[in-house]
Amino acid sequence: MSTHNPELPTPPQVPQNEDIQPGAPDFVETPDVTPGLGVHELMPFWIYLICAFALFLTGTSFTGFATFGLGVMDQGPGAPTIVSSSGPAVEETPLSLGKKVYGGNCAACHQSTGEGQPGMYPPLGGSEWVLGNKERLAAIMLHGLAGPVTVRGATYGAGVMPGWATNLTDEKLAAVMTYMRASWGNTADAVTPDEVAAARTKFASQSSAWCEADLLKIGTDTPAKK
Repeated sequence: MSTHNPELPTPPQVPQNEDIQPGAPDFVETPDVTPGLGVHELMPFWIYLICAFALFLTGTSFTGFATFGLGVMDQGPGAPTIVSSSGPAVEETPLSLGKKVYGGNCAACHQSTGEGQPGMYPPLGGSEWVLGNKERLAAIMLHGLAGPVTVRGATYGAGVMPGWATNLTDEKLAAVMTYMRASWGNTADAVTPDEVAAARTKFASQSSAWCEADLLKIGTDTPAKK
């Protein structure tokens, strides 16, 4: 018994040996696709080396060992101590501190040679004011000096020395006094911060620069200690 319904239209037959034309109802246009590679490309070998080295550096940071002994990464607990190539810090001495203070506050007038300027600023090398009574020298350093003053047989007075009571600490004043008493041929003993502090308290009421006559009333000259 035939299943063909004569009332239904018969679809057109397309020959199997012919290509489907673009105008045909079953034609579907597919986009051009570049064929994929059959074999995956390998990364260059140097990329593996860089990754391995980065992992090594990270590992040294966590384990606490300095990379190649250079301390590139942070050291962890128990890591070896890295000694700075510059060596241990050198403790500053009163002489080295005094030299710095002198260079920043006194050298402009008294010169780095300690010879001062003729007629204006007296020399410090061989000066009886520097080598003499330490309390008197501290008084000068704290409150300054004005008017004519005789040093090594010559008179100076055109320049006025300012006081450093409000600018320099007892430690720095003691250091610069020690430096002056040990430089340019001077060989007097050192000055301590306690000696400066005592002079600061004793002369706290001094409101102006000293004159030579008033300074001569302070203390007595004693031979400088060698």
